[in-house]
This record gives sequence, structure tokens and C-alpha cells, in this order.
Amino acid sequence: MNKFVILLSTIAATTLFSGCVLPMSPLTHEARAVSPLTSQTKEVVFKEPMVWYDQSFAPTRGIMFPQGTYQLEAEDSDYLYFHAPAQIEYRSLQGGSVTDDQFMPGGVFLAKAGISLVPAGAYSSVDEHTNVLTWKLGGSFLRMEGSKWTKNF
Repeated sequence: MNKFVILLSTIAATTLFSGCVLPMSPLTHEARAVSPLTSQTKEVVFKEPMVWYDQSFAPTRGIMFPQGTYQLEAEDSDYLYFHAPAQIEYRSLQGGSVTDDQFMPGGVFLAKAGISLVPAGAYSSVDEHTNVLTWKLGGSFLRMEGSKWTKNF
């Protein structure tokens, strides 16, 4: 089993960002068939790097989205997929320090529907027609729109 699968299989049941605990597990490993898009006029911009952790006390896993412009690259029936300007960092932590990190190509996905059980998250790119959802983000991420990130659609 590769390190990426081990990392995803051990993520805990809560996500933390800046002290806000979300009531959903960040763990997911869902392969999605996607259709590449030829028109890439939609984009998401992260104004700064964004780090999320698996739990508020003594986190053991984290993810870091790099700052920059995320270009629309694909869609499926539920989500739009925006490719990150650099690879996504998946972290293992112990005692507050990063003990291992993996960098994976991918980006952020956003739900097409106004209300969705999983409104956003991270994905890893497998190939042109397959993305794997790797980390779920909840409503607190969406509420950061405007202050921490923007979209042009």
C-alpha cells in the first residue's frame, strides 16, 4: 500500500482550521469520472496558503492548499475541479511538527449545487478522466470566500 493511501486511511474524524471544528470527517477516497473542460474561464484564487488539520487537539494529519490561481480543468455531475498552481501537500504530524509530507497533483473541488453534503474539498489528479476526492471541506471553508479565497463565477 503506498504512503498516500496509508495517509488517507488514517485521517481522523474532524477537520480544524483556525480553531473551528467541522462536524464531518475529512477522510475520503472516492474516485470520480470527470470530463475535461476546454473553456477555462472560471477560476478560484487562494489569497494565501490554507492549512487544515484533522483534529483540534494534537492533530496527526493536515493538508495545505498553496496560494495562487486554481484553473478550472474538469467537471462531473456534482462538482467543478480547479487545478492548483502547485501540488497539494498532505502532512503527517507528531507533537505539532510535520514528520512526513507528500506532494500530490490536484486542487480544490466545489459543488455545483447551492446546498451539498460535501460543498468543497481537495482532490488528487489520477489522469485526464479520473480525480480522487481526498479531503472534505465544510461550510466554514465556504464562509471564507472573499476574505481567504475568491471565485470569478
